[in-house]
Amino acid sequence: MPRQCHSCHGYSDSYDEANLKRCSGCQKVYYCSASCQKNNWVYHIFDCKPRRPINTADYLALAVRQNLLPQHPQTCEDYGFGRAFTAEDKSKLLGLYIGLIDVLKVSPKTIHSWRTNGVLVEEIKATFYKVPERCRGGYFPWFLQNEHVLRGIPLSEDQLRNHGDAMILRAWRFTGGSETDSAEDARVAISHKSDAEQQCHVFYQLLLSKWHPCPSMDQWVAFGFAACESEEEEMHLGGCYQELINKCTFTEFCDAFRTYRLFDLLKSKELWVHTIQYLSDVLQGPMTKSVWTLKQYIFTEEEQAQMHPAVRVDYGFMNCRNDSEWRQLKRVYKAFFDTRDANPIALHEAAIKGKIYEFISGVVKGARNSKFQRLMKNLYPLPDV
Repeated sequence: MPRQCHSCHGYSDSYDEANLKRCSGCQKVYYCSASCQKNNWVYHIFDCKPRRPINTADYLALAVRQNLLPQHPQTCEDYGFGRAFTAEDKSKLLGLYIGLIDVLKVSPKTIHSWRTNGVLVEEIKATFYKVPERCRGGYFPWFLQNEHVLRGIPLSEDQLRNHGDAMILRAWRFTGGSETDSAEDARVAISHKSDAEQQCHVFYQLLLSKWHPCPSMDQWVAFGFAACESEEEEMHLGGCYQELINKCTFTEFCDAFRTYRLFDLLKSKELWVHTIQYLSDVLQGPMTKSVWTLKQYIFTEEEQAQMHPAVRVDYGFMNCRNDSEWRQLKRVYKAFFDTRDANPIALHEAAIKGKIYEFISGVVKGARNSKFQRLMKNLYPLPDV
């Protein structure tokens, strides 16, 4: 295979194959110029042998270059994405970092030093204030009103109440409620509706705030987000639902939810959801497979999250003798769901056959262990009656 610049791939105007130089770190790829090497470093650092440890600012720079929300958990924690209140806030925070890194050319090394020295907020402000106000973009003013996402300061009770009231009223008026009703009026009226309508109303509150459910919410399974295999898929599904509620009435939406026809309703409005592999399985009830509730429990961040009894029985948690075994079993299932092309339906089928260990040990590295063989026993298969 002919040598080629790992950055411009030979398409640079000044490209000269004779000047290709091998990367001194990994000795595997070539660059035609220092600028090409610098431009590609945000990607290549993860495949190379850098002289310093990779840090969360490197993951942040990669997300900026890809124009995607970061997926690396510690990066989300370090740079505020875990504290951004809505999906819209997360997007604006990403826009701030795009301006900082791609436009103002602040290096990941510098951003890392700001954070570790506890001056990230102050230095971001100082950097943007050096730019004429007309050139700062729309994300910096948002940041000035939302510094708490980087400072780690929780929202006050008043701020939380105001956010909640705004979400309720937005959904209440969208679904036909009176413009003159207060948030409390709306809460009382919603509380008298059926369980299905209440679920749908909470979901509308999230959608109209440019948000989607997280695993700790019932709506994460109820509306199919448990089927998504990545944050991008969750955002795509949320976008499809946002389109759907503008193409149908609230009554039509509630009827489809109550009768397990949401997947059909999405398809009937020509919304592109067939790429989410297991969505129809989650949405087309009436009985939700316990594997989706297992996934919800595994991905819920709260330490004291409640476990559904079916999960406890079906997936062996009833066999745990102490907290350590509980955590180990939970980590194995987390590793399964994090595996590329993990098949939750196959795990469900293994559970009802009483063969979880045989299945998991063939998928998750390190799970072939007599302890897990004991822990993953369940009551299945049930005897014929």
